Amino acid sequence: MDLEYRKNRMSELADRWACEKVNDLYSIWKIPDDLWFQFRLSVGLFIAKAAGFEYTGDEDEMMRRLDSQRGNRANITPNGGVVPKKEYQLEYNMVLRSWCDICREMTSPNPDMLQTFRITPNIRIKFGTELEENVGRPLDTALPHSDAWVEGPLGMNCHVPIFGDVENNYLYFYKLRDESKFTDDFFSTAATYGEMKWVLEFYEPDLDLKPLKGHVNLSDYALVHKTFRNAACGTRVSIDTSLVLGDHEVHPDRGEEYVEYIPKIGEDMLVRCNVSVNDDIHEKQSTFSHYTTGALERIKI
Repeated sequence: MDLEYRKNRMSELADRWACEKVNDLYSIWKIPDDLWFQFRLSVGLFIAKAAGFEYTGDEDEMMRRLDSQRGNRANITPNGGVVPKKEYQLEYNMVLRSWCDICREMTSPNPDMLQTFRITPNIRIKFGTELEENVGRPLDTALPHSDAWVEGPLGMNCHVPIFGDVENNYLYFYKLRDESKFTDDFFSTAATYGEMKWVLEFYEPDLDLKPLKGHVNLSDYALVHKTFRNAACGTRVSIDTSLVLGDHEVHPDRGEEYVEYIPKIGEDMLVRCNVSVNDDIHEKQSTFSHYTTGALERIKI
């Protein structure tokens, strides 16, 4: 698909979902205050359970307690993903419920634009200093990358900074140097980000883009990005996932993460976790699959 298609799709999204279009490939949507309060509460409770501390509702105290548990990685992947497990699956379902409520409200002006919905968002902790076991990993998000390389070419990134030092620990974006040189080859499947680093010669930093807290930040896969940390930054907590607009395929190893509608968690669906805190983090079934694949079960109510 050419670049013009991607631009038109973003314009249509912004118009039909009442988003603010920041540039041709990036839009934002402000989360209503009541949904933002519930979302932060559910994410705070979920992280506290996974990391082993009490959640008080105070953001600064939460971040101090989270940093004190940096060495407790039983439920955190090397890339900072917080793994849902059966002992706190209630809190996980509360996160999913809040997230689905946000997405339902955002898409409500024209819900048919969303063809499928990913039910496995990543609640991600990015400590002020990178986790040692993530350094050098082939899919380390501190490396410039497009999610198209592991998820399929035509999704969109959906990212929300939630807690912590989001001003100094954030997604850093790149833009095309020359749009006339755009090619679909930029978004081929690759098992490592290093395989696609040749794409970076066609990109340059975009210093005008920084994700906004309290907003859903939507970016086309054509915008290469990475985790960026300023010196002496603090820890960040955020959510990231993918949206598919249009009749487009996702990578076959990611297909089971998607459902045909945005569910009402607790009313028409629950998600059961099949691994325990006593179990090691579930090993990914393939290079391209998600860390929850095979470890979760959707239950229709």
